[in-house]
Amino acid sequence: MSDYWSGNSGFTKKYMPEKKLTHRFVKGLQASKMPIEYYDENESGLILRLSKTGTKTFAYRYRFAGKNRRFTIGQFPEVSLSDARARVRELKVEVNNGIDPQEEKKKRKYKPKELTFKELSAIFSKQHLPKLAERTRDEYQRIIDVELLEKHNWGDLYVSEMTDHHVREVLNHKAFEEDAFTMANRIRSTISKIFEFGLKNVGIKLQANPVVNTPVFDQGENVRNRVYNEDEIKELWEYWETTPEPIQTYYKILLLTGQRRTETMQMKWSDIEQDKPCKRIEIGEDGRPKPKAFLADIWTIPEENTKSNRQHEVPLPEMVMKLIEKLKPMTGKSDYVFESPRIDGQPLNSVKSTTEKIQDETSVKDFRLHDLRRTVATKLEESLVDQIVIQKILNHQVEGVTGRHYQWYNYTDKKLEALNRWSWRVKSIISGEKSEAKIHILG
Repeated sequence: MSDYWSGNSGFTKKYMPEKKLTHRFVKGLQASKMPIEYYDENESGLILRLSKTGTKTFAYRYRFAGKNRRFTIGQFPEVSLSDARARVRELKVEVNNGIDPQEEKKKRKYKPKELTFKELSAIFSKQHLPKLAERTRDEYQRIIDVELLEKHNWGDLYVSEMTDHHVREVLNHKAFEEDAFTMANRIRSTISKIFEFGLKNVGIKLQANPVVNTPVFDQGENVRNRVYNEDEIKELWEYWETTPEPIQTYYKILLLTGQRRTETMQMKWSDIEQDKPCKRIEIGEDGRPKPKAFLADIWTIPEENTKSNRQHEVPLPEMVMKLIEKLKPMTGKSDYVFESPRIDGQPLNSVKSTTEKIQDETSVKDFRLHDLRRTVATKLEESLVDQIVIQKILNHQVEGVTGRHYQWYNYTDKKLEALNRWSWRVKSIISGEKSEAKIHILG
């Protein structure tokens, strides 16, 4: 009987007697006070390990690249003695051929799931999309369902077989055949997110994201910088006056506040608080900042409705409040300020047909809703409104250490002053007066 020390096996010290193993002997073994390993005399390298709890495990002991190795075969009685001997003979052939069975086993230990794109996108929709804002979530799902599964039949494609060729085919069709470069870029982004999610969270059988080597189209939305001039603003306002409510007021408020189109569509009467106590910061005679109270009409956009997932307070100028108040006889009994004319109790969900009429019937042939938001930001900048205030109005993330850490001041007074200044300018534009904008003094 010889002593054998092994630090890798989990046993501190064990005895390894050589024994001609038989089925009866293995079956009759009982738990012992200490682990024992039996070395089979019939098949060199075969070991039977008996634990203190009575578990019996077959293993193969061998040398590879100058080192002692062990390969676990399985437990008795699930693996019989004859099966264990046969497996050892197979493993010896691998070792003789320069293959390390233990390393090969590690490679096979985890096999990525073989999924179709439809299965992967379903997991993505279930696990990732609920984290996103509703509008973003809906657009992701539309791209998956319509652009990828329906139009290009990606549903039955195995993810492991997908390459940049498949992605290019989709993107080129959308960009060049449908002349939709912006949407091609959005589809590209969606596909990339799905594969990134699969590689990180699902373990898909794929070496790399197939989107990596595909192009971003310069003709897309990232290069658009359209801002409406005063003549175009006047023409648009006059055209909106001819459209039915609540659509005309919806367009006007987009121009006056610079807020996002979907967030504005979802405005509820309960989101508007009139004469809400607010504060601004003034510097006292002692040089210290002091809060001073004032009242303002505030529209609070809940975080679940915002693209940034941050609650956003929009102070409403008098001009905006008058427009909203005019809607009360029409939509005041609904939850939504801009209730859909077609579906009771639901907000507007599209003004596409009106936008197309604007493009057809006015000189603003390239009219887009998002350009109203860009116009507001640009005109505020022209009026020397501070960039931080503009970012706060648009609910953009303020960059830098100051923006991230000093949030105790919410800029309500500065936002209201800037939007008041803009509303006075819009008034002068639509009335045809080119006078200086009046600045509303808070307090």
